[in-house]
Amino acid sequence: MKGLAISLVILILSIAANAEGIINVRDFGAKGDGTTDDTKAIQSAINNASPISMTTIYFPKGIYIIATYTTTTNFLENYCLKLHSNLSIKGDGDGSVIRLADHTFDKKDTADNGHIFYGKVVKNVNFSDLLIDMNGSNNLVPPNVFKNYSAIFTSVGENYHISNITVKNCSGTNMIDIMSNGDNLLIENCRFINGGNYVGSLKPNKGQIDFSFVYSEWSHTIIRNNFIQQQNIDIALENYTGGIELHGSGSSAFNNYVEGCWPGIYITSIKGPLENITVQNNQFLKCVTGIFFYVNHTIRNVLIENNDISLTPARSSKNDFCAGIRIPNGNLKEYSKELANLAPLYNVKIVGNTISADSMQTLSMGMILHSLHQSVVSGNVIKQMNYGGIVLQGSKWGTDSLLVENNVFTDFRVNNNPTAVAGYVVITDTYSPGLKDAPGFKNVIFSKNKFIGNLGNLKTKNPPKGSFFGAFVALPSSMKNDIKFENNYFSDKNENIHLVAVP
Repeated sequence: MKGLAISLVILILSIAANAEGIINVRDFGAKGDGTTDDTKAIQSAINNASPISMTTIYFPKGIYIIATYTTTTNFLENYCLKLHSNLSIKGDGDGSVIRLADHTFDKKDTADNGHIFYGKVVKNVNFSDLLIDMNGSNNLVPPNVFKNYSAIFTSVGENYHISNITVKNCSGTNMIDIMSNGDNLLIENCRFINGGNYVGSLKPNKGQIDFSFVYSEWSHTIIRNNFIQQQNIDIALENYTGGIELHGSGSSAFNNYVEGCWPGIYITSIKGPLENITVQNNQFLKCVTGIFFYVNHTIRNVLIENNDISLTPARSSKNDFCAGIRIPNGNLKEYSKELANLAPLYNVKIVGNTISADSMQTLSMGMILHSLHQSVVSGNVIKQMNYGGIVLQGSKWGTDSLLVENNVFTDFRVNNNPTAVAGYVVITDTYSPGLKDAPGFKNVIFSKNKFIGNLGNLKTKNPPKGSFFGAFVALPSSMKNDIKFENNYFSDKNENIHLVAVP
């Protein structure tokens, strides 16, 4: 009889809550006392919400411990709390804490890959006014074990809105993980703090070698006005630690603050052709790379505008240079998915950005680009590099109709590399020589750029290590007429254009 009475009480509470559109997790047994495992109580509250009409799952102030999870046939999709459509997960701000329990996901068993909130084929889900503490220092990834857990995971869906939440100390692969086919994701006004190698303690999370704060494969993803930070950059940058990943067409990232990431933002066409991407008005502070492209399929219509990118070297031997904007591996003859150079890019506009670098021993460059067609690089300020302002590389896809105009290159540092030839502009093509009908460079124009203000002894023609030129161009003779320098200003006449013929 006692069990029946409790069931009737829960039923009555459920009917009343649904009538009002709000379910309080404490009405279903959640304690929020920082010690009790509240997983089952919270799941009961979610299960009692209607999947048809919008219902708020409300977390009053408290600390709700998540200590158990459910396994599925896909070990990447185990979960603690399962979502359905038409839910609003809401608290009272940072006082409403959802915390992963100690030692939930630090075992060597690869089945320990459980996401805190999990949804599959769901739509119309909101998160707001919560703090999710992933407790990474007490859930470190063991060596040689893949851990994929995240704060919020969904696979296939539409209409997710994540706003005004804080998520911190994630030792899993991604903090927010939006997978597979989906549409309309908005993440705004959130704080994402510490993840990957640094999870809030001095002991590194060395078992996790690939991490991103926000990962989305959905089309029409908008990431705006968020704060993303690694609070200990020296530990964080011992491994790759991404800020934002965009995999879907029609997506944008703007007005975000991103500190201590490698890279700050990652744009990839790994799923298929990608188009209409905007990266605008972001601040990327102390990042190894600001904006990184991974090109498996054609990318079209990209705007990179008014971003402030400040570079710092990696704290490991995995990378020997830094770049504000990087499209990798364009000059290699081996083309593969792993090398991310399987397609060209069309209508890329890189305008109005400021790119600077720490004083560093590793090579630093403003942009390393290849395979651009009908594209523009204009109005950017590139300063304090020690290797190249704009580095163009030849590729299988060639570069055709690229205008580089009205940029300022200034305050470049000494090139300490004994073999790297440096310059404000460096253009090379190791792909084309010896190949019949190689696309090479066509219609590349540098116009009205200013090359001014060096530091150290760069004003001498031959610095102690390496060499510095205003523009260093090493190309087959057949291409030289397609690289034009018009009406540019060089403050030092010793730093003019240096042409080298490649057989």
